[in-house]
Amino acid sequence: DMLDRAITNNYAHIVSWQPHGRSFLIHKPKEFEKIVLPLCNYKLTKLSSFQRQLNLYGFERITIGRDRGGYYHEKFLRNKHGLANKIER
Repeated sequence: DMLDRAITNNYAHIVSWQPHGRSFLIHKPKEFEKIVLPLCNYKLTKLSSFQRQLNLYGFERITIGRDRGGYYHEKFLRNKHGLANKIER
């Protein structure tokens, strides 16, 4: 899981879960492209391509409130890996 790898490798300052564990936030987009995407062996090299994939899988960008800028999917929750496996295009 991308977020687990990022946190394990001390990149939580680049991308991390929101405190409640129901959405995640990319704090530093440029560093996310240069460090986190390659770390995760994604064939994607640009944040825009990653965002497009999130959209295809039904993730929503949060536009209001304290979680603004984060990404949410009802089946993508912290420590619920089995649930994430049920996400479909």
